[in-house]
Amino acid sequence: MPLKEIRQAAPQPSPVEPTPPRPPGRFSPHVPVIPPRSGHSPTVPAPFPKDIDYPSYDGVPMADNTDQADEMTDDFKTLQVFFRDREDVFVATNLLVYYREGDNETRVTPDVMVAFGRPPGYRGSYKIWEEGNHPPDWVLEIASEGTAKVDTEKKPGTYAEIGVREYWQYDPTGGLLVQRLQGWRLTERGYTELPQVPVDGAEIAIYSEVLGLRLEFDGERLRFWDPVDKRYLHTPLESEVRWLEAESRAEAADRGWLEAESRAEAADRGRLEAESRAEAAERGRLKEAQARRAAERRAEAAERDARELRDRIASERTGTQPPDGSED
Repeated sequence: MPLKEIRQAAPQPSPVEPTPPRPPGRFSPHVPVIPPRSGHSPTVPAPFPKDIDYPSYDGVPMADNTDQADEMTDDFKTLQVFFRDREDVFVATNLLVYYREGDNETRVTPDVMVAFGRPPGYRGSYKIWEEGNHPPDWVLEIASEGTAKVDTEKKPGTYAEIGVREYWQYDPTGGLLVQRLQGWRLTERGYTELPQVPVDGAEIAIYSEVLGLRLEFDGERLRFWDPVDKRYLHTPLESEVRWLEAESRAEAADRGWLEAESRAEAADRGRLEAESRAEAAERGRLKEAQARRAAERRAEAAERDARELRDRIASERTGTQPPDGSED
């Protein structure tokens, strides 16, 4: 089922005005009309052995260089993650596509492909007749020195024949294609080049009706823009970096919380110690006051005793003195 029937993308800007003819690149696009099939069809009606083997490996390396390999992996994983919640979208990279039942030598290997209406999951290869006669809906080829000529001269005819609704090419290093990013839509007359749309910050921006996404070349890299959520899709590396950064921030926040908690505990201990010292000081003051009052009481008692002694001595002296004042 086409993605546009599921997702309602925001209206796209009007196509840019036609540009002057581009200078030819090393490999100019050769996108023919749908060729005559000369009796061939995706499913061969003639009898054929039921136990025929369809190899899952053609002996050709996945990529010619690191740029091509990185781009294939990034685009594949980015789209796979984007469609992860859907049970009717199959995304693959470097997977052999067999389109004639009984013929295990006629095949094509898209760098990245998306098939709607097909469940995700393991495939050793993609056999169109086993997929309900449903070919890939969207194909992207990543240009390299060893693949650009085939991608521009041979594969468009094959993809048109089997019914791939959109065919895209991207040149990660530059200099191989007329334009770094190109897309075509299949019509009754064959493939028609998709128009560019004006987007700030993008050298090339083209909307894919099949994906419901806008593909952009910003001068350095290919990016996918989701007009529904209004965001760029993250590559696996970007997602990993963002996750690591978030984890680092969380760990820093945890450390900060632990440090704050430690400082709070230290402050609590300091407050308790200060309160304990204050209580000890108060007890000391109380003891001093008690001692002072006891001393005062003793002093008062001593003063009373001394006064009484003086009075008694004085009284005794007065009582023993002879009446005529003579001495004994």
